Amino acid sequence: MRHLPSRRSLSTALIISLAVGSTANAHDDDYRKLLSQQPPVFGPIWTANDDTQARGLFDMQNMTLLANIPLNNFPGVNVTSGNDCWGYVSPSGREYAIMGVEGGFGFVEITDPINPVVIDTVTGPVSLWHDVKVVGQYAYGVSEGGSGIQVMDLSDIDNGNVTLVRNWTGGGYNTTHNIITNEETGSLWLAGANIGNGGLINIDLSNPALPSIDGGWTDMYVHDAQVVTWHDGPLAGRELAFLASGFSGGFSETGLRIADVTDPNNTVTLATIFYPSAGYSHQCWLSTDRSILYLNDELDEGNSVSVTTTRVFNVEDPTNPVFLGTYTTGKAAIDHNLYTRDHVIYQSNYRSGLRVFDGLDPVNPTEIAYFDSYPGSDAAEFNGAWSNYPFMPSGTIIVSDIERGLFLLRLDAELDSFALQQRDDQPETVSPDGGDPISVNIITRDGASFESIHMFVDTDGTGFTPVFMNPNPDGSATAMTPAIECGQTLQYFFRVTDNEGLVKTLPANAPSSVYTASVASSFTEVFADNFETNTGWSVSGSVDDGAWERGIPAGGGGRGDPATDSDGSGRCYLTDNVAGNSDVDGGTTTLTSPAMDATGEGTPTLSYDLWYSNNIGEVDDTIFIDISNNNGGSWQALDSIGPGDPAAGGGWNTYSFDLSQIFTNPSNQVRIRFRAGDTGAGSVVEAAVDAVSIELVSCENSTNPCPADITGDGNLNFLDVSAFLAAFGNQEPLADFQQDGNFNFLDVSAFLAAFGNGCP
Repeated sequence: MRHLPSRRSLSTALIISLAVGSTANAHDDDYRKLLSQQPPVFGPIWTANDDTQARGLFDMQNMTLLANIPLNNFPGVNVTSGNDCWGYVSPSGREYAIMGVEGGFGFVEITDPINPVVIDTVTGPVSLWHDVKVVGQYAYGVSEGGSGIQVMDLSDIDNGNVTLVRNWTGGGYNTTHNIITNEETGSLWLAGANIGNGGLINIDLSNPALPSIDGGWTDMYVHDAQVVTWHDGPLAGRELAFLASGFSGGFSETGLRIADVTDPNNTVTLATIFYPSAGYSHQCWLSTDRSILYLNDELDEGNSVSVTTTRVFNVEDPTNPVFLGTYTTGKAAIDHNLYTRDHVIYQSNYRSGLRVFDGLDPVNPTEIAYFDSYPGSDAAEFNGAWSNYPFMPSGTIIVSDIERGLFLLRLDAELDSFALQQRDDQPETVSPDGGDPISVNIITRDGASFESIHMFVDTDGTGFTPVFMNPNPDGSATAMTPAIECGQTLQYFFRVTDNEGLVKTLPANAPSSVYTASVASSFTEVFADNFETNTGWSVSGSVDDGAWERGIPAGGGGRGDPATDSDGSGRCYLTDNVAGNSDVDGGTTTLTSPAMDATGEGTPTLSYDLWYSNNIGEVDDTIFIDISNNNGGSWQALDSIGPGDPAAGGGWNTYSFDLSQIFTNPSNQVRIRFRAGDTGAGSVVEAAVDAVSIELVSCENSTNPCPADITGDGNLNFLDVSAFLAAFGNQEPLADFQQDGNFNFLDVSAFLAAFGNGCP
C-alpha cells in the first residue's frame, strides 16, 4: 500500500485561522481535527474473495469484513480524506453506499457486498466535512466548504449514472455542517449552516429538485439532530427534533434540546437538559422503541473523561427528559456517530472503529461485536471511523473511515432472545401479610417464548425459594410477595429461562446482588412540606447571586434549572429563580428546615426530592446535605453530590433515609439543610428541593383482614380463586394458608373458608 504525502506542512497558525476564521466554522474545535489529520492509506479495492492477508491487520470480533474501498478508488474527486456515509436502495432493490470524501461524494453498488462496484462520483467543494441524506430519488449533500445543497439525482443509478442537478444557494446561505431527514415524512433539515444562528433549518421540498428555505428552530447552533414523527401521548403526530446543540464556550452551553418543529415557522422548545462532564454535544439517536436517546459528546474523552462515554436519556416524555447515566466501551477513543436498528446500537468511535451493542435493554447496552478500522491505537484523537449506516435490507453495514475509505461489514453476533429490565415501581416496603405485586420487564426479540419465569425470595435469611410469575399483556411478569414477619427484610431477584435454554437473572449477578424491601404494616406521615406555604425554612450564607428562594420555577428548564417543581403542586425551593443565565455564584447558600418531629410508634423515614445540576464549566462543586437531631445545635453529613455523579446532571431524584440508622433516638428536633455553592474555579450550579417528608413505618396491626384477597384489589371473585390455584400448583408461599411449609387440602380448605367469610 502507498500513502499520500502528509499535509502537515500547513502551519499551526494557518490551520487554526482556517478553522475558526468564520462563524460557520466556529464549532466543536474543528482545528483539533485538522491538526490530527494523517495521510490516507491508498490501495486497490479489497474483498473477502481475495486470497490475501492484507486485511489481517484489523482487529474484529463477531464481524466479517466483506470489502474495503480505499479513497483512491473514487475517481475525479479530491480524496485526501473521507467523512460521512449514507445508503440508498433503488426501486429495483439494488443497494448503494454513498461515501463522502474531501472533494465530493462517491457512489458504490453493494448489492453483492463482496463484489462492490464504484458507480459514479460527484464533485463538490474541498472540505473535510461533507454530509448526505436521501429523500425519494434525490441525494442531498452539504459541506462546510460551500455550494449550499448539492442536489443529486439517483433515478438512473442502476445504469451507473448519478447526475448533479444543481448546487443550490440562496438568501446568503452557503455552508452547512450536517443534513437531516425524517424518513416518515420526507422532511429535510440543515444543521450548523451559516444562516439562522446555525440552528435547525427546514428545507422546502415541494419541488425536490429545487429546494428552498422554510423556517426552522434558530435559538442556537445545532451540530446534529434526529427528527421523527412522535407516535405516543399528547405529542402523537407531531414532528419532534432531538438536538445536539450549543457549543462549549459560546453563547449557550452544550447539551440536549428537544423541540416541536411540526410548523417550521412556529417551532417550540419542549425541553433542555445538560449532563455531567460535558465537552461538546455532537450527535444523538433514539433507541428502537424511542424510549431512550443516546448522545455522543466529541470533546469529553481525553478531557473530562478517560474512556469512551455515551450519555443515556429517558425521553418517553419529550417534555421532561431524564439523564439516566452512561455506557462505555472501556476504550479511550472518542465516540462520534451512532444509529440504532432492531434494538442494536451501531456506534462509530474514531480510533476504536465500529462498536456494536445489544440494546434490547436500552438503558444498559451490552457490547457484542466490533471492527477496529484504525489499527494500533485507541487514543482520543480524530482519526479512523467517522460514521456508519446499518439500515440496508440485506444487513450489510457501511462504515466510512477518514484515512481508509469505505468498509462493508457483516454482523455475526448471535443476539439474545430477551433481556430483563428493572421497573420503576419496584416497592421499597411491602406488607407482612403478603400479596404485594412485584414485576419485572421482559423485553423480547423475535417472539421469544419461555420455559420458566420466577422471582426468588428470601424472607428470613435462610435461602431463596422460587415464586412463579404471571406474564402480563405488556410484556412484564408479576408475582405476589409471600407473608413475612414484620420488621424483616425481603430479599429477591428474578430468573428467566427461554425455551432455547438461555438463562438470565436480574440483577445480572444474582444471588450475589439482590433487591430488598422493608416489611411493615402501616405508614404514618408525621411531616410533609410541598412548599406551597411558608412553614419556617430559612436561608443563610453568602453568595454574589443565586440564593435559595421559594417559588414556581421561572427558568423554563434551561441552563441546568428545573422547568417545574417535583410533586406537581407548583412551588419548590430553588436557587436563583429567574429566567436566563443566572445561577449560584461567589459563595455558598444554605437552606435549613424547621424542626421536624421524628418521634412516635414506628421507624422514621426521611424523604426529599432534590434537583442538582453542575455540569457546565469547571464542574468542580458539590452540594452537601446535613442533618441535626438537636435543632441545629450540631450537624452531621447525610449525603452529597459531587463532580462526575450522574445525579449532578439535573433531573428530579428522590432520596430516603432511615433515621433510626442515623440517630440512636430520633427526636422531635430533627432538622435538615442543603448547602449549594460555586466555590471552585467557576461553573454553573443550580439546585432545587421539594416534597420533604418524615413517615413512621410501623409493624402494628399486621393481621390481614382479608387473606383470601389474593389479587389485593379489595374484592373477592374468580380472579382470587384463579390466583390461588396457580400459586398452589406452583407451591408458592402465597398458597400456604396453614403456613406450615406444606401444600395440601388443608390449605385449600383454609382458603375456601376465608373466601366464604368475605372481606370486612
